[in-house]
Amino acid sequence: MSTELHGYSELPEPSLAFDPTDRSQVALNPLVGLSTFGPFSARVFEKPSTTFHIALLAPRDDLPRLRQQLNELVHPQKRIERREYLPDWPGFEPVFKAKLGPADESAQIPLPPDLDGDLAAATNPQEHLAQVLAEGLRKLVSVRDRFDVVVFYLPARYAPFFEDQETDFDLHDSVKAVAAQLGLTTQIITDSALTYACRASVAWRLGTALYAKAGGTPWKLDTNQTPLDPDAAYIGLSYAIRSVKGATAFVTCCSQVFDSDGGGMEFVAYDVGQGTDLRNPYLSREDMRLVMARSLALYQDRHAGRSPKRLVVHKQNPFQEQEIAGCTDAWGATTTLSCINITRPSWRGITLDAARQGDKAARPGYAVARGTAFQLDGRSMLLWVAGNAKTSTLTGQHNYYQGGKGTPRPLLLTRDAGAGPLDEVASQILALSKMDWNNDALYDGLPCTLRYAQVLARTIKHMPDLAPRPYDYRLFM
Repeated sequence: MSTELHGYSELPEPSLAFDPTDRSQVALNPLVGLSTFGPFSARVFEKPSTTFHIALLAPRDDLPRLRQQLNELVHPQKRIERREYLPDWPGFEPVFKAKLGPADESAQIPLPPDLDGDLAAATNPQEHLAQVLAEGLRKLVSVRDRFDVVVFYLPARYAPFFEDQETDFDLHDSVKAVAAQLGLTTQIITDSALTYACRASVAWRLGTALYAKAGGTPWKLDTNQTPLDPDAAYIGLSYAIRSVKGATAFVTCCSQVFDSDGGGMEFVAYDVGQGTDLRNPYLSREDMRLVMARSLALYQDRHAGRSPKRLVVHKQNPFQEQEIAGCTDAWGATTTLSCINITRPSWRGITLDAARQGDKAARPGYAVARGTAFQLDGRSMLLWVAGNAKTSTLTGQHNYYQGGKGTPRPLLLTRDAGAGPLDEVASQILALSKMDWNNDALYDGLPCTLRYAQVLARTIKHMPDLAPRPYDYRLFM
């Protein structure tokens, strides 16, 4: 649909693929696709005996509650919310074509029985809890062949130790950092999951995350319908600040190069070091060349040594000339380069219904449609990634605004290098917003290139000895 008179256009909702060869197995709604076709990687785990085994780490008295939550995933659950979007939960095996079960007793580790008392007496209880959890993870490494994913349960009484703003401590990120270094995928469960009213919602979110963390691929982008170039690489950059031996260091995170179907969930990180203005994190030409060169190596590893013909780089501040030159140095002048700055302006978007009899003006309607785009000039465009996603509802007829509150804000896309239609840039970002496997949402507010890079950057602050090697994103989900 086009409304060119006003300068707006509506981009179609990107479709998702649920089978690598059968191109009829596609859907707009990821949960409908899973419940109808099963996951994209179902054929990898199609043996009847395939079971994903879950290791447990929780206080001994709370282990039964954690087991009860995981057992719940095996059984069907009726939805009681988001009825326009959310299907009923059929059970883990009907959805993912694989079973879910507990690991053996050696991989079900209770936390120390005196932990509560130790936390009450500790000078720094946040760090003590993080150390205890890290020690539990290290114990699990010795039985790594007996499980696929580690599930923690952190009861509500530990909530005061989850964060400390004064020291910039975050328990979630600290635990993920240790787990990543050990090569363990983890899922943290709190009381919010155990007590949430809609058990179908919990099952979809937790079940999808566990399947992905066990090595499965729930869905990919439908390459026949999405505008992503099959010969292109898509990269997101984000930044983290951390202290090394008392001095402030600057870290650049680069998410693994994504290809045309959204695959390739690894990343590399590069220490820029001191001497950089941390309020304006721009890279020198040499730093950008090194970051991009590492990303090129990852892309080539996944594509039999082949280099991409096109490079698209996303970040959340403007690209400087030196950064653009560094990208060209690493990838070569033969590669078409696009550098896209993605920010959030103060715009809002709603529809207006025609004035009714007796009204003096049009009436405010529903949220603006997801995929609405408005070109501002030759190099910038507004894109509503968040908005009314009517075509992705169960019927395709009902309004559905994810979250249900507030007025949707667009992203401002500014092309600092490159050429071509901005609608194509916007369509790519809209598609990449659907590649987060860590929840049951239709989309994320940012493309996966940037969202993944942000997650990795946040976690890296808690990794003092980051080894210079690629990391699978599943380790940080």
